[in-house]
Amino acid sequence: MELNEFEKQFGADLKLSGGQKPLGLYLHIPFCKDRCTYCSFVRTHEEESREPFINMLIKEIDQWGQILERPILNTIYWGGGTPSVLSYEEASQIYRTIQTSFTIASNAEQTIEANPGTLSLEWLKSIRQLGFNRISWGIQTLQDDLLKSLGRIHSSKEALQALDWSQEAEFKHVSGDLILGLPNQSPESVYADALRIIDCGIDHISIYLLDLDKACGLKTEVDAGRLILPSEDEVASLYEILQDKLPNLGFTSYEISNYAKEGAESQHNLKYWRRYPYLGLGPSAASHVGHLRWTSDVSIPTWTQGSGRLTIQSLDPIDEWMEIPLLGLRLDEGIDWNDLSIQSTLLKVEPLYHAWTNKMKEFETNGLVVFEGPRLRLTTKGRLLSNQIFQMFV
Repeated sequence: MELNEFEKQFGADLKLSGGQKPLGLYLHIPFCKDRCTYCSFVRTHEEESREPFINMLIKEIDQWGQILERPILNTIYWGGGTPSVLSYEEASQIYRTIQTSFTIASNAEQTIEANPGTLSLEWLKSIRQLGFNRISWGIQTLQDDLLKSLGRIHSSKEALQALDWSQEAEFKHVSGDLILGLPNQSPESVYADALRIIDCGIDHISIYLLDLDKACGLKTEVDAGRLILPSEDEVASLYEILQDKLPNLGFTSYEISNYAKEGAESQHNLKYWRRYPYLGLGPSAASHVGHLRWTSDVSIPTWTQGSGRLTIQSLDPIDEWMEIPLLGLRLDEGIDWNDLSIQSTLLKVEPLYHAWTNKMKEFETNGLVVFEGPRLRLTTKGRLLSNQIFQMFV
């Protein structure tokens, strides 16, 4: 469905829902200097597509500001791709459009993703002055041989320098990504990487398990036997050492993949897991406003030409109820299982709720989940096997 048709059919509902709670805004900036060997995301390094892409993004920001009648934004997140490849002038042009099309809350969390080796200290300072108060760095590892095998364009030295620059540019919050499950990784090296980036002043760490389900360069190497990945047990050891050690350093594991010092949790990402409304703009970006979910066209050229289509899902009350455990159990706070029971009665789906409860008791016996009063949450072991648990809610 095209945007104009979408607005005609759902515009009134969107305006009503968009004004009930502050929105999160996500912008997908799909440009990269090169392709990482593990990446299967929608991205491009074609410079000639930059200007038409930015023009279309600005147009879409303006359109959605009108559709939703200039709603309040309390989180803004620029992801990628690599947003830090944008020039200050390009970033400023996009940012000013957001300011005129939406109402940015005075305390809004404003995040930009960045990769070491793509920017300068001067760029960071200018972006900080533009309004960004949080930066998320794609560190991945501080082992130079692994960085090379991943196709990263930066060295460990450049990564640490980027973190130092973040402090000099006075970002309020600084996050670093690390990947687990890389060839020849050891628990000691993973923990050493975490310690080094913490020493540089970060207050948030995102830990991702290497995922090679989709076609990418690294998967080709692994399938051909030229690279050997750690076993599941070895990957579990990598994860468990961070689960054990990071809390002693002041980092709470507030979500399966995320650790933060008190007050440094990503408010934008929490919207996804708490099912708060967010608007995603750009190719392949996803949105959730009211009972509607939609995803933009994944083709960059199609989207840039304005001929992309939206894939739309209208959630009924039972769909929304089923999402509560699917998303909420990712959080360390878990979910209120008793409240889920009350809603199941109202929706007349008690048999499904009871089937879930019986399965959860089985998971509890196996050490995957724990009931704490009315709340249910995953254990460390359960986090490692979370996909198996979540499958029952799909």
